[in-house]
Amino acid sequence: MITPDYARRLLLELTAGCPVPAAPGWLSRYAFQMSDYVVVGDATVRGYKYKNRWRLDEREVRLAAERLASLPIDVNDLVDVRLPVHGNGPSWRSLIRRWLDHAVYKHQAEHGCACPGQHPCDGTRPNRDGLGCAMSRAEAEARIGRQTIAATRPLPLMVWSGTTWTVPRAYAVLLDRADALSAQTAAPSRICSRCGATGDTSRASSTAGYITLCAACTASATRPYQDHLRGRMYASLPSYARADGFLCRMCPDARQAMYWDHCHTHGYVRGPVCASCNTYEGGGGRFIDQPGAVEHLLQCKGCHQERTVPARHQPDIVQRTFVFAPHDGCPHPPRHAFGTVEPDGSVRYRLSCWQHTTEHRWEQTVPAARVRHLVEEFVDAAVAASGSNHGQQSC
Repeated sequence: MITPDYARRLLLELTAGCPVPAAPGWLSRYAFQMSDYVVVGDATVRGYKYKNRWRLDEREVRLAAERLASLPIDVNDLVDVRLPVHGNGPSWRSLIRRWLDHAVYKHQAEHGCACPGQHPCDGTRPNRDGLGCAMSRAEAEARIGRQTIAATRPLPLMVWSGTTWTVPRAYAVLLDRADALSAQTAAPSRICSRCGATGDTSRASSTAGYITLCAACTASATRPYQDHLRGRMYASLPSYARADGFLCRMCPDARQAMYWDHCHTHGYVRGPVCASCNTYEGGGGRFIDQPGAVEHLLQCKGCHQERTVPARHQPDIVQRTFVFAPHDGCPHPPRHAFGTVEPDGSVRYRLSCWQHTTEHRWEQTVPAARVRHLVEEFVDAAVAASGSNHGQQSC
């Protein structure tokens, strides 16, 4: 058995010079949150946990590296990647589409759009590099070139033919096998390890690795969080204060927590959350629409006192009450508004019209002072409603 660090170094050593760029970052404890296995190329490596430390089987790592290094790549035998229009679904093609779309979004947020027609463009028309808007191949490499699928980096192998994206045939076949392996190894991880139930299950950390529990078994193995750490700094938590002894305070159904969620601005603990809620809150988008989300964010003593929430959630708050100006006197309100927080605290929105989705796209910036006022009003209303609800419950 070897450590994840050694496994990563071994994989890089054994694949040195391989036409497929290896990226062993997935060989870590986080890889096993969804499954007991991680896919490397078209092979699987299982994670083992002994005395609370993760280990990997060196033989499996070597086998995966040897298979990857021996892949017969022919740079002249290329096939169409067949990227979908939208990046939905778990396939490697959908994942690449999501990366490209996000890279275009970041490009437009930083550089604007100089494409002819309504600005910003929708990013779907390929330029000479096959990318949306004015993003170059070099910029795409910088933004998403390190992204990985099956412990490999696909972007360096992608070639724009002038009409479509292509990759070496052998690599496309490998990624298809990797998709099948991922689905195959993930299936057992959705079965409750105690009662064998399927359906609404979740993965929970233990000293022997991750275990899968259904809602009923989760409720019997954990307890509700009673806000006993409110006002406590996350950095001061002792090692024995484990979040996995509690239920996630955000999930409506019983789900074991994995992390102590905390405010990265003020440092205060907000409460125990599962991996899904932890990721959702960190991403920002529409998190405040979830039941109990605002109350959870205000568990941070600093946010509560300053009548605010983390900046990533502020665009969603502003969008609730701010009235955006329609374009060119159009009587219809904008259909979509995607907000980006600027360094000065203002929020810049990209807008599109309900009636003129493809033709009319424009931007509008809400000043920082206005953002601050709307956020304070929102927080005050949430605090008042929470106090009213507590009063009703106590009665």
